[in-house]
Amino acid sequence: MTSLSISHLSVNLGEREIISDLSFDLRQGEIASLLGPSGCGKTTLLRAIAGLIPPTSGAIRFGTQLVGVSSVVLPPNKRGTGYVPQQGALFPHLNVGKNIAFGLDREIYSKAQISEITEEMLSLIGMSGFEKRLPSQLSGGQQTRVALARALAIKPRLVLLDEPFSALDAALRDELRSEVVGLLRKLGSTAILVTHDREEALVSSDRVILMRSGRVVQNGTPEEVYETPISPEIAASTGDVLILAAQKLATGETRYPLSLLGAAVKGSDTGYVVIRPEEIQVSKSDREGIAGSLVHIDYYGHDAMLSVNIADSITPIKVRVIGPAQFELGQKVYLKHLGPIRYFARG
Repeated sequence: MTSLSISHLSVNLGEREIISDLSFDLRQGEIASLLGPSGCGKTTLLRAIAGLIPPTSGAIRFGTQLVGVSSVVLPPNKRGTGYVPQQGALFPHLNVGKNIAFGLDREIYSKAQISEITEEMLSLIGMSGFEKRLPSQLSGGQQTRVALARALAIKPRLVLLDEPFSALDAALRDELRSEVVGLLRKLGSTAILVTHDREEALVSSDRVILMRSGRVVQNGTPEEVYETPISPEIAASTGDVLILAAQKLATGETRYPLSLLGAAVKGSDTGYVVIRPEEIQVSKSDREGIAGSLVHIDYYGHDAMLSVNIADSITPIKVRVIGPAQFELGQKVYLKHLGPIRYFARG
């Protein structure tokens, strides 16, 4: 069942168009990441979905309910969205319990019900007993948890998270992201996570929506956008890549520096091949591969990135190997590309 449907949405801020003819759907319980560089319109889109910015044209629907068009906009407090802004944005003068209960309508819920929901949310985020503390007495991770609890307390139809982990250190960010995504899945929540972190988008989501200049340029599962990008630029936005000059032969084969397909023929199309570093096999002795010289090693513990100079490439070839690299600088090595050939025509 469709939970969110956005059709040909455009949003202007003043005279400037921020979102342009944008469309996508989310199913019930699906978690999507909006991935793109700063300024591409991710936060503006989130705010338009929440009802904080009116569309210029197009439509926003929650299920079958029309909630936003250029002439009629359902107010934010009537949309049933839970919004988690950057760095939580807790009310500094309210304690944790009152922050969590802030969105609960006093005309609908009794004082006892509000207290019960607040305690339930505190238990859900692992912060029982913290209700009397002020935001200034919490760590960054705790503030993010409280902001999430505030968003979930109203039992939202849609949870909107605007880079909620960006201010945290790397270790805490990974831990808290895992907790939050696990909680959303446990509750069956439909959610949108805004991020410019490609790993965060791939790890957290059922669907990755790639944005550029206010438009959706690719929309698919993490596997689809990583394995079958629609352009070299999109490939680079979802992971490390090698973008190599290539020629498409009249035979249908593709020639590029890591291939052994022979010389190009006249009239061949020129373009690019995109390769992931983990798709290249490196060996000390397999002479069937392309020979090169190891010029640099970046060691990350769980894996390492090797830089190899080969004769047919102007820049070093990047190769990812698992675990400690059993190679030495200056060593002669042999490379083979064992992955798919992703060819893109020039222009």
